[in-house]
Amino acid sequence: MKPVPADLWFMGFLAAAVILVTAPGPAPAWYLNIMLLALFVAVFRLTRTRHDRIFYLVCGGVLLVAACGAASIWGGLVVAWMLAGIIATALGMTGSNNDIVAFLAFCSGTLLVAVMIQLANHVLLPLFILCLGTAIFLFVQTIRDYQFRKQYSGARS
Repeated sequence: MKPVPADLWFMGFLAAAVILVTAPGPAPAWYLNIMLLALFVAVFRLTRTRHDRIFYLVCGGVLLVAACGAASIWGGLVVAWMLAGIIATALGMTGSNNDIVAFLAFCSGTLLVAVMIQLANHVLLPLFILCLGTAIFLFVQTIRDYQFRKQYSGARS
């Protein structure tokens, strides 16, 4: 008996999360999340052999995360986690313990941002903090990349 691939586990949890977010929602908009889930499942199935599959998964999943996040911040967070798990599995990033730890660190970081948004009752301050942290991270990575290139290009310091 073959084990079930990890991306199918994430897809099952994604479908369950979308249904749980959609069920108590307002009656006129319940079908939007289901339609976006069907769109994402179609993208998931139709792009299995494509080399640019990740791009299509992200584009198909972002709409689903936004729709579920509009219904409930916690539902949107769980859907974002499942989307990240599907993408990480498609990239082959769930094979080792270090990859699992990185995924759990991502989940913890996004949980922290969601708690900040919930406590602040608005998005501006947590979004500003998140953007500032991202900018600092990108600045450090750019400096490190420059140092790496300089060191291995043979330039004298």
